[in-house]
Amino acid sequence: MQAAVDDAKPVGASYARVEEAVVVHAKIHLTIQADDAGLAGWVEYDVEVRADGVQVVLLDLRHLEVVKAGPKVHKTSEWNANAFATGAPAGAIGAPLAIGLGDDPRKKGDVVAVRVEFETEAGEDKFGSALQALTKEQTSGKENGLAFTQCQAIHARSLFPCQDTPAVKFTFEATMTVPPPRRVLMAACEVPLSGQEGQSKTEEGKLRYDFVQKVPVPAYLFAFAVGKFESREIGPRTRVWAEPNMVDAAAAEFADTNKFLEAAESLAGPYRWGRYDLLMLPPSFPYGGMENPCLTFVTPTLIAGDGSLAHVVAHEIAHSWTGNLVTNKGWDHFWLNEGWTVFLERKILGQVYGEEILQLHAIAGYEELCEEVSRIGPSHRFTALIPRLEGNDDPDDAFSKVPYEKGFYFLYFLQELVGGPAQFEPFMKDYIQHFALSTVDSCQFKAYFEQYFKSDPKVATVEWDKWFHQPGMPPCENLYDHTLAEAARALASEWHSADPLGVGNEEFHPSFSDIQGWSVHQLIVFLDRLLALRAMQPLHNSMVKKLGEAYKFFESGNSEIKSRFLRLGVFAGNTQCYEGAVDMLKAQGRMKFLRPLYRALNQGDSQARELAKTTFQENKSRYHPIAAKMVGADLGLS
Repeated sequence: MQAAVDDAKPVGASYARVEEAVVVHAKIHLTIQADDAGLAGWVEYDVEVRADGVQVVLLDLRHLEVVKAGPKVHKTSEWNANAFATGAPAGAIGAPLAIGLGDDPRKKGDVVAVRVEFETEAGEDKFGSALQALTKEQTSGKENGLAFTQCQAIHARSLFPCQDTPAVKFTFEATMTVPPPRRVLMAACEVPLSGQEGQSKTEEGKLRYDFVQKVPVPAYLFAFAVGKFESREIGPRTRVWAEPNMVDAAAAEFADTNKFLEAAESLAGPYRWGRYDLLMLPPSFPYGGMENPCLTFVTPTLIAGDGSLAHVVAHEIAHSWTGNLVTNKGWDHFWLNEGWTVFLERKILGQVYGEEILQLHAIAGYEELCEEVSRIGPSHRFTALIPRLEGNDDPDDAFSKVPYEKGFYFLYFLQELVGGPAQFEPFMKDYIQHFALSTVDSCQFKAYFEQYFKSDPKVATVEWDKWFHQPGMPPCENLYDHTLAEAARALASEWHSADPLGVGNEEFHPSFSDIQGWSVHQLIVFLDRLLALRAMQPLHNSMVKKLGEAYKFFESGNSEIKSRFLRLGVFAGNTQCYEGAVDMLKAQGRMKFLRPLYRALNQGDSQARELAKTTFQENKSRYHPIAAKMVGADLGLS
């Protein structure tokens, strides 16, 4: 076994050798220790052998100590406790863990049970990168501590040893014990132990919760949260969970969830996961949402008071088909998760709110793609749909809007090529149902598309190599309906023309009537366009003051609007926007806002650069480990 780990080389950021042996089912038992002192537990795996002669299964491991590991002894119920070896860790990829499959010769098709007991390593980072534990002072309610996981992309290996690659999907049973009065929520269906949900047995003074996930999932979709939560029903199969003082606001904000679900089913086929619940986490959650099956995690930055940012929920619902049911085979093919999900999300929004809304979101997405490609660099490999990740590359380092928006752009191009929604939407449903419960790569997608539309000669004109591998912007231009975007872009051009040299304009007098009746997403298009126009020459400080006062952006409670306006102000050297940016960086930990605001400050004058560094140093312990790592890299501090 030592030879197996010595020879192990990561492929796609995982040591798993999927051609040799894969996990097909897991029994997971986890315990959060008293006072959140760490995590301990065991996992029993059913391992399917995929080639004759295989004697070990390789797992991924990071920030965990293996106590015991080995296969079940033949014809007994006992376990071999010392049939394992671990390799040397390699940064974010971690270390390989080899577990023996027993002395008997193994043949293709054999299923072998193995067990591993583990605990988190001692040290300051007691939970690793996947789990963030908050003190009660860091929660909204201020009464009880709270912990939650974020395993995408390769952080499940710091919760439990696993084949931490999207190429491997497995079903699982899970048990967690936690100190009262907190409860456990998990991305699975809860199994009542005595009576109704939430009632649990006590083990050594702790509360026990049991769950089952019957639909195969990759390790990155394993998720749980521990805290004091309450719920509200918002649909026949949906409830919202949150801390007690936030649950009513969350229920009101996400009232359209069932409409999104029904629209998604009409487009993609039956919903296979049973429940679709939402958990609103504290502000340090690093993403807008995370598509954990049965239990989507969302950020409180979506609370705008008017439901205007609930489209993020439509995105996470779409993942129930594209990403969760049909999963990218490797992180090189992440666009198959996110590009498809943005495409389905916008189809849902178009069905619920009208085609013009789909078109407006598509236009806004293209603006974001332009900005992202410009920031990363149009020749950088991370701006290609297939970014050619090396074995040791951390997928988090490649994370950007590119797979989301360039992926959507490609799918929209293909839709228009074959004749529009009437032709493409049936293909979308067939594609999802064909690859359901499995994994897919870009070559398989290409082959399925070409076979489905084999009678259409236009399909032969698709430049697949350029779309897949050429960095930068897409190789052709999509045509959208600009009805809702025209006014927003025209107003951005008016502001740009009023101050072309960045010296101000005393004769320019904006009024709130300029944007009267606009939707949030029209305002986003306006601000994104203005940011793009002023990329080389910021607005004058006095113009930012006029912008904030006339359109009430200084006091906006909408995080999407506020973050964009603050960046314009920071670029202009507006000290009021410096203060607003720092306040926003202290108030939440969503990377969509953290990273652009920190980068904006870091590109400013000496005062702004110092603010970026001191604000980060003072608040990084409150951010999720993933967010802290990425921001630190942006600022050159890690």
